[in-house]
Amino acid sequence: MYKIIIIILLSIYLGGCSKGILPVPQTVMPERSNKTFSPESYGEYPNNYQKILKKFLQEKIINHRDAMVDFINVPSQISINQLGNEFTGYRICLSVNAKNRKSVYTGYKTHLFVINNGKVVLHLFDSGLLKIPFSLCVDRDESKAIYLDDIPDTEITIDEMDKKITIDEMDKIDPLKEKINKHKMDDIYILCKLNNVERTFVFNEYKASLSESIGIDEVEFDNIKFSTTHIFGIRSNEEILINRISGSVTSTKSKTSIDTGSCELLNSKKF
Repeated sequence: MYKIIIIILLSIYLGGCSKGILPVPQTVMPERSNKTFSPESYGEYPNNYQKILKKFLQEKIINHRDAMVDFINVPSQISINQLGNEFTGYRICLSVNAKNRKSVYTGYKTHLFVINNGKVVLHLFDSGLLKIPFSLCVDRDESKAIYLDDIPDTEITIDEMDKKITIDEMDKIDPLKEKINKHKMDDIYILCKLNNVERTFVFNEYKASLSESIGIDEVEFDNIKFSTTHIFGIRSNEEILINRISGSVTSTKSKTSIDTGSCELLNSKKF
């Protein structure tokens, strides 16, 4: 009976900027499966995943020639439970900005794909009715986690961090990449506009911190997560998701209150 109700809801909500894509009611959220599957269940690694997704989206999105795409990650094995069904394969997430039937861009939305043996077996996207959980698109490296009490009290300088590289690791270091990584310790100032209101955010990748400047106060966000493409944080009843590539921003305060805007990504203070 439950699945029948879900099917009816899916039929009601059919539509949007895509052809044949079913926006899922927000009450039914996809999540990682806690079941164990054999390696064969995930299929072969999709070396041509870009070609597979390109063909898939060309058939699904109206005005696909004008659609803009950002790759959030590369394929990795995953098992997802959705509507009581298990989907296994290789996950890829894209940030897609496509035009609707009125030829107006609707803003960047996260699309989640699962590919198994060259075929897309699951496709979900931020439709307004469904929000793709950030954790499904970004992996957390638990091996880098440390206990709170193990954080050193003394400051570690950049030079001291560089000295921790062993001889065996020297041939794995990309000097250009390491030079760029040193700047990750600096604050990044992000000026966003949501509902015609300017908001200033401060992000520090080294400290894994995100705050908002309100007057002379710095208000911190919690549960900070980030990748090379996105920054995510929670404060009180608001979730902020910033696309570091496109400059788009999403503010979610409730299931029915989702605002989008744009940001100017700065490397230093304006003054």
